[in-house]
Amino acid sequence: MAVRKKQTVLGTVITIVIVAAIIWMKVQETRDSQRREGALRDDDITIPQPGESEQKRYGQDKLLSSVKLTSSRFEVIKGCSLIDHRGNDGDSFHVKTPTGKEEIRLYFTDAPESAARRYGGNENNYKRIADQGRSLGGLNQRETTQVGVEAKLFAKKLLEERNFTIATTREKVYRSHRIYAYVIVRYQGQNRYLHELLVLRGLARIHTKSMTLPDSTARNHQLSRLKKLEQYAKSKNYGAWGMR
Repeated sequence: MAVRKKQTVLGTVITIVIVAAIIWMKVQETRDSQRREGALRDDDITIPQPGESEQKRYGQDKLLSSVKLTSSRFEVIKGCSLIDHRGNDGDSFHVKTPTGKEEIRLYFTDAPESAARRYGGNENNYKRIADQGRSLGGLNQRETTQVGVEAKLFAKKLLEERNFTIATTREKVYRSHRIYAYVIVRYQGQNRYLHELLVLRGLARIHTKSMTLPDSTARNHQLSRLKKLEQYAKSKNYGAWGMR
């Protein structure tokens, strides 16, 4: 009787251990998948970001453009919301509008890839990540993709908090069905351009297509402002600039 009871207890313990091991493996698989898809931060890498009180103390809002949607050149679409999609990144988004759906790409800025990926035909995005890392102060692949994850999560948080506005001329992204656009979000009580916020926080490089602002500000003036935002981020060691 005692032997049978001991065998029953042992069998129960073994079953619990096996179940626990399976659950742990599933959790690890999920986390690994999330990391590969750029949806999870790597706890071993710290990316410095400004707190709200720090931003107010240093008057960072004065560095950002005031949003004025006055140019007739742009189509202004209000009441947009973010569509949850694996293709969303720090600078590209699937968007639901009051009349349909759009896939957009930000002007002026390029947030790093959020994961290193292999594609069909022996293709991968490693060269692009290396180029992004060099532009952001000489980061390695792992560091660069983590900046991409941070950019992705930052943009997602802002775009999910409330409806936002896009301004576009419907110019197509090269070899793509996406369109270039400015994204206007509510940030610390003000309407702000998302691409400027990404540069200010050290989460994107100044790169890709430029365009006049929706208030007709010339593209070279906007580029000058972005360079000042980048210099500020460097001086404060924000984002990629605080990882070296």
